[in-house]
Amino acid sequence: MKKVIRIPSEEERRPMVLETTFEHNQIKTEIIKTRVPHADAGEDGSLSAFRTKCVVAICSVTICLEGFNLSLPGPFFPEKAKEKGLSQTEIGIVVGSFDCANVLFSFVVASILSPTNIKFIYCAGVIWSSVGIACFGLVSEGPNGEVFFWSSLSSRLVAGIGASMLYSTVLPVAAQMFPERAGLITALIQTSIGLGSCIGPPLGSVLIPLGGFKTPFLVTSGLELLVFVLAMGILPARTSSSRTKVSRADYFRFFFKFSTLSVVVPFMFLFCSSGLRDSSYSLYFEENLGLSTEKIGYIFIATTASFLVAGPIVGLLVDHGCATYISAIANFTGPLVIFMFFIPKYLHVLEALPWAIVVLALNGLTTAALFGPSYLILEKVAVKQGFSDSQQRKTLAASSFNLLGSSGRAIGAFLFGGYLNDRLGFYDTCFVFSVTLAVTATWHIGYLFRENLIRRIYYTADGGKKTTLSLTVSYAAP
Repeated sequence: MKKVIRIPSEEERRPMVLETTFEHNQIKTEIIKTRVPHADAGEDGSLSAFRTKCVVAICSVTICLEGFNLSLPGPFFPEKAKEKGLSQTEIGIVVGSFDCANVLFSFVVASILSPTNIKFIYCAGVIWSSVGIACFGLVSEGPNGEVFFWSSLSSRLVAGIGASMLYSTVLPVAAQMFPERAGLITALIQTSIGLGSCIGPPLGSVLIPLGGFKTPFLVTSGLELLVFVLAMGILPARTSSSRTKVSRADYFRFFFKFSTLSVVVPFMFLFCSSGLRDSSYSLYFEENLGLSTEKIGYIFIATTASFLVAGPIVGLLVDHGCATYISAIANFTGPLVIFMFFIPKYLHVLEALPWAIVVLALNGLTTAALFGPSYLILEKVAVKQGFSDSQQRKTLAASSFNLLGSSGRAIGAFLFGGYLNDRLGFYDTCFVFSVTLAVTATWHIGYLFRENLIRRIYYTADGGKKTTLSLTVSYAAP
């Protein structure tokens, strides 16, 4: 006689199953893995191990190409825009429009995203992104002045809408494949963005002399179309057994709480450094350091390479419970790194290429230290607010992170890299920005201490225990 008692885990993609057999007073224990069935699963109710890895791979490649989309305009667009008759403020508007569209559309994505339509939104995002970046490259062949400004602005808005769909779907899709290693998957996605951002500028430096400004953008667009074809065949129709989705009311209830803002606002201002970099650094390097456009593309590698190297390390540390420690360090060092760009105003010996490379590298490290822990911290905030469903928490964290990151880059481009840079100059803009970061960092670190979050925290399936097991006990008669 054999009796089986099964306690299923809550909505985990790959729950662990503990099977214990009592036979002749001997205890035999083994750990096996089960999988939650997918809508398009095989006869055994699961995706194959190979296809699961392919899903993670295609997510990594997709977000890597978005790294191209993010990093290509920064080194090359400001100079082209100056040739076309745009002011520094107009350059900031065009650069920031990508993230502005991303911010506004993220509310729409968050309200409609569910396990049943996530594949459609993912693939639609690839198409919008591909069309937007292709058009951005082609507008350089058109007229100067206002026509160029409005064409560039429109194409970046289209690409920003595509990015919003991808940033809200890539991590949830990939993390559901290996939920027990969510921190490592986050690090993999972060590394992929860093890899794309690292390859983008030197790729532009190689391709622009061969075919003009439009060439790297058209190449990226073609690669994204290839990803679309692969994603249509590889991604499962549904990525979770849960049908729960986040409503507009849930999203606003989560986002506009003081606890969420204490995490989101400081992160958002740290991300302003990316918008400032893309809209003004290349002109600073050209005017103050005398670098050519081709060389500027290689200088930007300092930020993305350090981001790429630090990403996996941060992910492993997050998996070991160090998320809030890393976040506090990133918020503390962020203002200091930006202030380093202000120092050469009075210490002219530091107005040199080696100093600029050091600052860019440190900026990449700070961004990596910000990226990895943020998802986990936002999930913990969601737990404190009573969101018990793991899929809801993942969607809220991904959408909120996308919103704060895009908002920060838009503010950095519009306000700091555009408006203030036009009126104060590069050095004084960096000083104002560093003071702003110091204020928001104090707010964030103070919140972490007040809520007793300066401690080890982990990804969980149910908001409570560190792991949740699916338990099967088999009793065999002697």
